[in-house]
Amino acid sequence: MLIRFVVSNYLSIGEMVEFNMLTGPYKTHINHVASSRKIKLLKAAAIYGANGAGKSSLIKALETLRDILVEDERVPASTKSLTYRLSDKYDKEPIVFDIEFSHKKKYFGYTLKFKDGIILEESLYELGFAKEDKLIFERTYSSRLSKSAIQIGDKYNKSEKNKLLIKLLEDNLLLNDKPLLCMYKVLKIANITTAATWFQNNLKIIFPESKFGGLVYALSSVEHFKPLANKMLNSFDTGVCEIGVEDVDFDDYFGKENNKIKVELLNRLNKGIEQVVIPGPNGGLLATLVDGKAVIKQPCTYHYNDENRKIHFDITEESDGTQRLLDIIPAIDMLLNGEVTIIIDEIDRSIHPKLLKDVIAKLLSSETDLRGQIIFTTHECNLLDFNLFRQDEIWFVEKHQGNTVLYPLTDFRPRQDLDIAKGYLKGRFGAIPFLGNLSDLNWNSNATSEKRV
Repeated sequence: MLIRFVVSNYLSIGEMVEFNMLTGPYKTHINHVASSRKIKLLKAAAIYGANGAGKSSLIKALETLRDILVEDERVPASTKSLTYRLSDKYDKEPIVFDIEFSHKKKYFGYTLKFKDGIILEESLYELGFAKEDKLIFERTYSSRLSKSAIQIGDKYNKSEKNKLLIKLLEDNLLLNDKPLLCMYKVLKIANITTAATWFQNNLKIIFPESKFGGLVYALSSVEHFKPLANKMLNSFDTGVCEIGVEDVDFDDYFGKENNKIKVELLNRLNKGIEQVVIPGPNGGLLATLVDGKAVIKQPCTYHYNDENRKIHFDITEESDGTQRLLDIIPAIDMLLNGEVTIIIDEIDRSIHPKLLKDVIAKLLSSETDLRGQIIFTTHECNLLDFNLFRQDEIWFVEKHQGNTVLYPLTDFRPRQDLDIAKGYLKGRFGAIPFLGNLSDLNWNSNATSEKRV
């Protein structure tokens, strides 16, 4: 689970900002708190701010860090387009990501500083909280030698094998743009592997344009998922009475010609591969054999007609709001079944305010055993409600002279009986658009009139 994330010199974030999931001294919604022997963490957080304030910059920073460690295994060769550009003092500064998280009952602090294809500093510590943090590894770049020096914790430095491996990494194996954390399969140190796999498997980021390409696989192969999805769609009054999977003949889907994708899929199926998932929009596709015949499985929905018969619809025929829900329901499933951290940018995109509030309320209710964390950005003031959130779960983002700043609602110490949404709209907490005097815009002077014929 996410504990803390600190970032500087990235997109609209110049000065260092910190976001954290640490609890404050509040007794409300105690089911929103995940307790462990060492620390208490929140299960939810909502981040508010005007358009362009930098909410997405915070989320993209997390995505960039995750992509470096999971997808690219390299830092960008050029960081010019990623750094803060409204002050010259940042031109020569590195991008800095500092993150703390828990995974498999371990607590880690990871730091990455880089600029133009060179990792200047990288470190991984096991957090002790009341006790001293324990070094797992630390690497520091030397511009004189054009390579990094690596130090590992004493407990890992006892064997000659590890000493030799670190020497090989320093001299030959570790490239200046490759994070040492990505070398966990080579290092074979349990704590490094545990930390690396959190980024791979337990940190999920969903943007407004994100599409869950594995919906067809979840509906077809994950036993509990289809009942959960149907229960949610029914309870949220989407008009969908059922979501399912339909089988389409290979030739009907691809056509009769021997196109490359069709032939490749058939070859894989004929070699004994039971199913091939094809990620994509609208839930993706799944190629498989049914009674020895090749078929394509794709998601579909059903609505009752006026005679109470189920009528088939393609996913593309559903409303934007229903399609957005179908992208979010898999994330909810992960939250219910694992200690994942799900981050959703603009959760209110295409979803009706009441429906969104119902979804969040259900997810955070005392009846729901939420195992993971959900963090989202939004403009939806309907969610600013102490009956829904704790004070320490609400954050605000705004710009000061072009620089994104981030702060929690707890800085203002509002009364528990305060109408928080009204206070926000009145500007009490900042983080709202500054509109100026609309009468000065002189819209009418730009309008053209035409004589009626």
